[in-house]
Amino acid sequence: MKLDLRKIYKFEALELVVGAALPSGGDVFYECTKCKSVVSSVPYTPAECECGNLKGNKGSIKIGDPSLVKPVRGRLK
Repeated sequence: MKLDLRKIYKFEALELVVGAALPSGGDVFYECTKCKSVVSSVPYTPAECECGNLKGNKGSIKIGDPSLVKPVRGRLK
């Protein structure tokens, strides 16, 4: 089942620090700029964006192309 997180959360962009790792945490999500899917930065259930650039499970995520990822903070609507 595909869940559109935009129906539950309001997202705001986070600043990227050049050379630093992407931020992560319970309220941090990654938006794939290629397919526009949103995936948790620490997914504990299987999660994947539509194009396959973001894949995660068991608290970790694998990113195919980091240049296509935009970190965002999610707040419940």
